Amino acid sequence: MGMAASLCTGETARGVGMTGRMAVAASLTMIWLAWSGARAADFVVVEAEGLNLNPGQSVDGAKAMSLEDGQTVTLLSAGGQIVKLAGPYNGAPDSGMKRTDSTDMQQAMAALISERKARTSEVGIVRGKEVILPDPWVVDVTNPGTSCIEAGKPVVLWRSAPLNETSVIFTPKDQSWTMKGTWPASADRITLPATMPLRDQTDYVVALGERLEPVTVRLIPKTINNDVMRASYMIEVGCDNQVNALVAVWQKR
Repeated sequence: MGMAASLCTGETARGVGMTGRMAVAASLTMIWLAWSGARAADFVVVEAEGLNLNPGQSVDGAKAMSLEDGQTVTLLSAGGQIVKLAGPYNGAPDSGMKRTDSTDMQQAMAALISERKARTSEVGIVRGKEVILPDPWVVDVTNPGTSCIEAGKPVVLWRSAPLNETSVIFTPKDQSWTMKGTWPASADRITLPATMPLRDQTDYVVALGERLEPVTVRLIPKTINNDVMRASYMIEVGCDNQVNALVAVWQKR
């Protein structure tokens, strides 16, 4: 159940610069899916710092990259492998990649989750409480955190109980524009207007009545075009509950 809230006219949202994550070496998730439609050497940029590369841009993994000190790039393969490179570095991103012939989506998803848990356990990362979402692609507004949205797709806000009628305001942290509406009683979801100028790596504020909740949006580029890539991307940027919901969907198939 959902509704389209009204969007108030305001200044266009300002652009936000992309920041990369520092890494001292390449980190590879050892999964490769033979069913992927993309070429084995193709990668998608997740984040980059100090380089003329944008998130969602495709790069040839077989072509050597030269990174100077302070330059970093995080890449995602068609099979869900995350590759982190930091300068000084000179080599092909896919050099030395281990490839398997797994075609089982559930197995690949499970491997991604296991690998993520192992990594976070090693460094003691705790990224928030686990929430069971009804759908992988809803933005949880009752539990603050990072939410992943597919670029070009409708944005659906979701709330847990109580489902009372309440006012809802959605705005970027800089308040360059504001969306206002009413969340009807008994509805756990509302769909935002398709014209909303959402930006990647941007902080937003959702007001439900007098309750304010921060939400950080990560836009999944259209070049990330299969569920294993999406899951790997969401693990990397911290959309853990959405990953769990996506895995749950596949487990029911």
